[in-house]
This record gives sequence, C-alpha cells and structure tokens, in this order.
Amino acid sequence: MEQLFLSVIDMSLMGSYAILFIIFIRFPLKKAPKGISYSLWSVAAVRLMCPYALECMFSLFPAKALSGSEALLFQQEPQSYRAFDMVHNFGTETAVVSPSGGLNLLQFYTKAGAYLWLLGVAVMLIYSIASVWILKRQLKSAENIQYNIYVADNLKTPFVLGILNPKIYLPAGLTEEEKSYIILHEQIHIRRLDPAIKSFGFIILSVHWFNPLVWIAFWLMSTDMELSCDEKVINIIGRDLKKAYSYSLLSLASHRHILNGNPLAFGEGNVKHRIKNVLNYTKPEFWVIAIALVAALVIGAGLLLNPVQKEKLEPMAANWSSEQSLGADMAVLDYASEDKVIFHGYFGLYVYDLEQLNIIRSLDLQAIGCGATQGDDYCEVSVSMDGDIVQLHPMSSQSMYIYRVSANQLIKTSYKPMKNSFLSKMVSVEEAVSEERGNYAYDAVKFAAGEYGVLYTSDWTLSTLTYIRGKDMLYALFDSKK
Repeated sequence: MEQLFLSVIDMSLMGSYAILFIIFIRFPLKKAPKGISYSLWSVAAVRLMCPYALECMFSLFPAKALSGSEALLFQQEPQSYRAFDMVHNFGTETAVVSPSGGLNLLQFYTKAGAYLWLLGVAVMLIYSIASVWILKRQLKSAENIQYNIYVADNLKTPFVLGILNPKIYLPAGLTEEEKSYIILHEQIHIRRLDPAIKSFGFIILSVHWFNPLVWIAFWLMSTDMELSCDEKVINIIGRDLKKAYSYSLLSLASHRHILNGNPLAFGEGNVKHRIKNVLNYTKPEFWVIAIALVAALVIGAGLLLNPVQKEKLEPMAANWSSEQSLGADMAVLDYASEDKVIFHGYFGLYVYDLEQLNIIRSLDLQAIGCGATQGDDYCEVSVSMDGDIVQLHPMSSQSMYIYRVSANQLIKTSYKPMKNSFLSKMVSVEEAVSEERGNYAYDAVKFAAGEYGVLYTSDWTLSTLTYIRGKDMLYALFDSKK
C-alpha cells in the first residue's frame, strides 16, 4: 500500500503543476467559449490518475521535475553513503536499518501517511454514497411531470441525479418559461455526459483529498461546466432571450428551500457569476475560437507529455577493472530487449542502455551478500518481463533484495519466488550459436523475430565483454579506456 500511496503523491505533484498551468491559462481564454476551458480540465484529470506519460522535448513540465516517491525515499544523504545501503521496506516483516544503524523513521511516516490517505479516501466515498442515499429518500415524494423530469417541493436548485438513467429534478413554483430554459440546460448536461464527468471528478478528488489544488480544480471545473452549458443554451434559444434566461436563474437564487444537490447529484450553483456571464455573452469571432482551440490543443499536449530526462541517476558503484577476469562462470545474461541489457557476475550487476551505448545502472552484489555465482551462497537473479524489477536472492537466506531499475531503488524483503520472470525467454547458448560454446555465456535470449542475443568475451576479461544481437549488432559493454 505504501507504494500505491507514493504513486498517488507522484501523480498529485504532476497534476498540481497541470492545475496551476490551466488556472493561469484560463485568464487569456476568458473571451473564448467556456467549453475550451472546461475541456482542459480533462488533462489535469489524466495527470492525476495516470502515473505514466510519454517523454517529449515539447513537454511543458520542468526538465528536472522530481517525483514524490523519489523526494520521499531518496532524500539527500552524506556523500559517504553508498546507494546500495539505502534499503527500504514496503509492508514486509523484515527489519530495516538505515546506514547509520537506526530505525528508518521515514519509512514509518510513509506507512502512517498511507493509512491516513486511505482513511480519507474512504470517508470521501462513504460521504458521497450516503448523500445520494439520503437525497433519494427525500425525493420519494417528487412528482413525475414527464419522462425523466420530476418536481419536488423541498428543492433549492434544479439538478441531475443518476448516471446510467439520469433524472432531472426541478423546484416547485417555476413558471413554464423558467421550466423550459432550465430543462433545456439540464438536458444539455445529460447529452454531454456531465453527470458522469463530475462523478469521475469527485472520485479523483477523493483520491487526492489531501491536495488543496485538486479541490480548487474541482470547483473551477464545475464552474466551467455550468458556464459552458449556459452558453450552449443561449446559442440554442438565441441571444435575444438572454435576459429571460437570466431572470430564470435569478428566480432560482431567490428561493430558499431545504434540499440542495450533493457531489454526485450536482445542482446549479454560483448563480451570480452565471447571470453575469450570460448577460455579457457574445458569440466569439471565428479567429478567437480558432486561436483558443490551437492554444488549448498545444497546452493540453504539452501537459500530457513528460520532459525528456537527459540526466540519469548516478549508478550504484560496482568497482571493476578493465582487466578483471570473468572467472570460470563467465558473465550471466539476465535480460535483453530492444533498448537494454541486464547481466551480472561476481563483479556486480549492470544495466546497459542500447540507445545510449553506455551502462546506466550498476549494483555492487558483494556489498549485499549476493556476489556468489555457485555454492551454498549462490545468488539467484530473476528479472521481470519488462526489465524494471531485478530480484536478488542469496540461496542461504530467507530474505531477498528487489532492485527497481527505473528508480535506482533497492528494497530488502522476505523471499518470494518471482512470477512470470524473463527466464521463460532464455534458451541454451547451443541453440543460438552453431560453433562450440567457447567464450559465450551459458544462456541466450530468443527474440520473436528468430534472432538471438548472447554475451561473448574474447579473453575472459570485462574489457572484451560484448553483447551480440543477431549477426551484425555488436555492443562493447565495457570501455577498456575506463
């Protein structure tokens, strides 16, 4: 659960940046149709609920944006601390010790925060469900005047209740003209799926209840929803009836009844702002709409993309010399894809980027007691199918280490066999090469195209360790000049 909580913090931080950007851009879009501002909130929703995004140089996010989990788990330590000593525990029974030997208080606060966050989510959802249940009980006496339209005596404002089968509820005492305008307004809400959109927005708010910017975004999104719906009504009934429509809104504001909408059965709030917007509304010129649409598309795309991370985390230092012998067991190929290779030996574990042509991660296996390649202390290495999780298990221990490549993060936990590991794609090197195995590693990777990936060395030293993909692609894994 702690990992989920940290992921939510990541999304909340990225979403907060998107929210601030949208709030800022709403001012120059003031003269544009409110539907454009309303649509931009979908971008914030994606950033708040989706932890992944494509990288692009046109991203509007800062190039050095730090994720929440990195900020929590990798606070600056004295330079003498080695990265592989930063061991964290996520809900396991394993005792965790910081480099100085003390209890990891940061992890305790993370777990406490996770439980508090979950409690807040539960309170928000229970509140919304209870509100709908109470509201439905109080609306039992509402009179059905046609199809899905009801009139109730104890309403303060009209609203739509329901998602799959939405019903329109109106206050009693409205004139026929007022009813026609308000029903049209609510029907536009239903056609645009606004009840479902606002309900989904409330779920997002429930997940990020601790973030005040998300509360502001929910309120502004609701405002833009109403204003854009009002503009749609004016475009349908004609601008000559703006005053009549405004009077119907003013009539609602003058009533003082018992019931109001709740987060899921939303009513028509902020009447003063809506009346002002209706009276001042003039259909924008075509060029204004075109510029606003282009700006919204560019901004939306820029906020949906992550910046290209040019700077990599410093690898966990595994010391080596270019002339270091690989030993009788050679190096072990653990994973290979289109963009990276993972291999290990008693000399350490390495992640090689096939695009950068460089080692981007390294781990000192000796330092965590997982450097043996045979015997009772043999270290079992398993890699996930996506190459992001490396599981290291000293066979004589009941514990294991989980290394997350993307986060450069090492976790100590109780041993559990990895399910669906990359081992299923490994074959014997005899299948990959026709000649005698000789200087090749024992195992090879078989790709869907029928090609093989193998490790090779000409003199059994790190300086000549090479990854070969097919017949023509060769990658020198270690620069002998280092």
